[in-house]
Amino acid sequence: MEEVFNASEEKALQLLIDKYQSVFIRLMDQLHVYRKGIKKQDEYWELSKYLFDHLNELLCFLQVHYARYFNMEQKMPSIKIEHISKEIQPKIETIAAALKRTIINDKLMKLILQPLEHFVTSDSISYEQALYIKTATNELVAFDVTAAPEDIAVTIKKILVSLDYNHPDISLYYINELDLLVAEEESVQGKLRILKYQLKEANQVTVKPDHILYPELPGLKEQIVNWLNEEIYFHEMEQTIIAASPAANGTDTKIHTSLSVPQLALLFRLLKEEQLITNTNQSELLKVVANNFTTMHKENFSYGHLHGKYYKIEANTKRTVYDILMKLLHLSRKIG
Repeated sequence: MEEVFNASEEKALQLLIDKYQSVFIRLMDQLHVYRKGIKKQDEYWELSKYLFDHLNELLCFLQVHYARYFNMEQKMPSIKIEHISKEIQPKIETIAAALKRTIINDKLMKLILQPLEHFVTSDSISYEQALYIKTATNELVAFDVTAAPEDIAVTIKKILVSLDYNHPDISLYYINELDLLVAEEESVQGKLRILKYQLKEANQVTVKPDHILYPELPGLKEQIVNWLNEEIYFHEMEQTIIAASPAANGTDTKIHTSLSVPQLALLFRLLKEEQLITNTNQSELLKVVANNFTTMHKENFSYGHLHGKYYKIEANTKRTVYDILMKLLHLSRKIG
């Protein structure tokens, strides 16, 4: 304490605080291990407790009076980790039980619980991590499970974004979810409408200052917003190319259909595989279809979209096209 009071420069004071913080924590951990291995009747029990309490008092003094220089990235004393783990464990169980009562799928539930469960089983947690986990559990334990299912999903997502719960698998989960949402929309205009709405929703979530699960990784909001901006840029460029094409300007006539892109892709694949269409270059064939057909919304679609649906055929598309073909079969019998 005398050294700390007499430190003449701020940098020297910071180094002293960091050094003594590290020393106190290391000695407390050694005493904690020693005390766990002896009985209260041991002659050194009282002495070890006396030493431990004084070290803890000095550590608390540094944390309170020199908070500016206190290193929050340093490991907490083991006994404090144990106490906080015992405090957090019931909350994790409450969160798990609440999530099970919602529509949140098992995969997302496991991704949310994994970092919390890792904390209560770890013996090396920093002050910063402990503060984050306490905040996160308090936020998650308080969300309303009685709300409408769709509102719960949105609420949990907003909580995770505001907490910067940036586990890599959670970032990937939400980006994949957005990707599937966009893929379901056929038109470029529709995709852009979805992307811009999701971008607005993400930007409106306020991230808690100085709270992040993994400081070495990009934030959850940052990753989602960056992905949305990249997708918006890509589809706006695609829209510009379509608008600039001769067909878009009305110089060429297109064949308008009431089919969706997946249905159109499957029909042409059937024609190709049955060799009713004999073009050898499949890519050129799909480009011709993309340039000369429109879908049920009378809107243009990209070659890439058609190409993807040509090779990845979903079960509901097969059923719909089968029904269409059956109708055509019955119609062919009626035509005289």
